[in-house]
Amino acid sequence: MKKTAVFILISFFALKSYSQDIDLFQKKQNDNFKFEKINPQMSIDEYRILSRNLRMKEMLYAMIVPGYVHFYAKDNLSGYSLLAIRSAAFGTIAYLAYKGELTFGKDKLWKLNLKNEDISNTDKYLAYTSLAAIFGTYFYDWIHGNYMLKKKQENIRYKYNMKLNLGMINSPTGNSIPSLNFQIKF
Repeated sequence: MKKTAVFILISFFALKSYSQDIDLFQKKQNDNFKFEKINPQMSIDEYRILSRNLRMKEMLYAMIVPGYVHFYAKDNLSGYSLLAIRSAAFGTIAYLAYKGELTFGKDKLWKLNLKNEDISNTDKYLAYTSLAAIFGTYFYDWIHGNYMLKKKQENIRYKYNMKLNLGMINSPTGNSIPSLNFQIKF
């Protein structure tokens, strides 16, 4: 009975959802047919950064690919740094598993062989530090990468809004016309 209820619930959500990726909201418009007015001075990279939004899908990708959110935000230096740190942490865990001091079981994901008298405090420290580095780089990638993407988007909007405001003035009829304006105040 439980399996049937779960199947019906999943089927209901699958039929009612409109999005193909993992989103927590419904899309009511098709972004592929919506054309915006773009400043001719804007580069394609700036346009791509403005078009990016972080969703649940990127969070899942960041679990698998270290530094994914920073790469997505075009912050490659931070992305490669996170990739190196998390790869080193995975390498350390693989090394400890190869030595036999780290075992993987059914009841726990992994455990140190604390009964083994040959295990050193250094190996314990390496195991816990590696685990902390894996989770720490993931959370840093998600939180700081989101901050960097929003900051870049704000800087691009500010840059082109300032250019737009400097070249436009309101006419008495209410329409904006290109003009050059000087003011002297005493």
